[in-house]
Amino acid sequence: MNGSCFLLCLAHLLRVNVGTTTSSRWLAFCHEAVDNATKNRKRLVFMIEMPFLWGLAALVGAAVGSFITLVTHRLPLGEAIGMTRSRCPKCKHVLGLCDLMPVLSWLFARGRCRHCHARISMRYPLTELACALGAVGALLLAGFTLEALALAGLWWCVVAIFVTDLEHYIILDEVQIALIGFGLLYHDALGNALLPVLASGVAGLLIGLALKYGFLYLRQKDGLGLGDVKLLFGVGIWLGSSIALVPFLFFAGVLGVVCGLLWRALGHGAQFPFGPALAMALVMGVVWPEATQYFWQTYGVQN
Repeated sequence: MNGSCFLLCLAHLLRVNVGTTTSSRWLAFCHEAVDNATKNRKRLVFMIEMPFLWGLAALVGAAVGSFITLVTHRLPLGEAIGMTRSRCPKCKHVLGLCDLMPVLSWLFARGRCRHCHARISMRYPLTELACALGAVGALLLAGFTLEALALAGLWWCVVAIFVTDLEHYIILDEVQIALIGFGLLYHDALGNALLPVLASGVAGLLIGLALKYGFLYLRQKDGLGLGDVKLLFGVGIWLGSSIALVPFLFFAGVLGVVCGLLWRALGHGAQFPFGPALAMALVMGVVWPEATQYFWQTYGVQN
């Protein structure tokens, strides 16, 4: 018998064997002691469990990030995943376990291959670190829930979109499918109806097609790639409402202008990847809904 149970039993015995006033005071005292002990125990469990969950989320996120570095390197080059072991892209030496620890392997090797000493791009540790931070952020936003898993998946897909669109001007279909799957999981976790979510996805796709072919008709050149058009279907799925696409397009346009100016300032030419701007606007719309509310309030429209 623990101390809390003992206090309650003692209080009930006193209630039977002594006066009503005295026993009531004892009973109130014992209940208060039990409540305090329960709160302290829950607080202690929280203090122990949360750092453990944060660390676990970071490890899982970093491992996913390591997989994303593999996917974003091999698939754009037409190479298979899972058929061959990871190798140094320069000397083709098969990497061992000590070479594949997310972030740490790059730090310990000082950004170079242990075998040929060729430089290893910072895209690898940065991708792994971004995915780890995204997993921890999702846990902080939604707790240990399916919603958190979906939010982490959203961020992992966004990271993959950034890497492939910046390096190869493409958004992988495999990432698009994963984005849609995580979006459906997100709405299922929130208990949202499926039909409006799918309708919003179709609306996003139609908007993307209209923008692509409308710009092509007016300017005689592509203004939006097919990868961006397909991404808008996933965006619609995540936002879950056709009306939410309006502020999303506004923020995506602003971010696109900023990204385009930065792209030109860095000397990469006039053509720039629009996928990162779409991805950032999507994250904004999902995790910062106040931005959408501010949009409607600013333009005098109530959502």
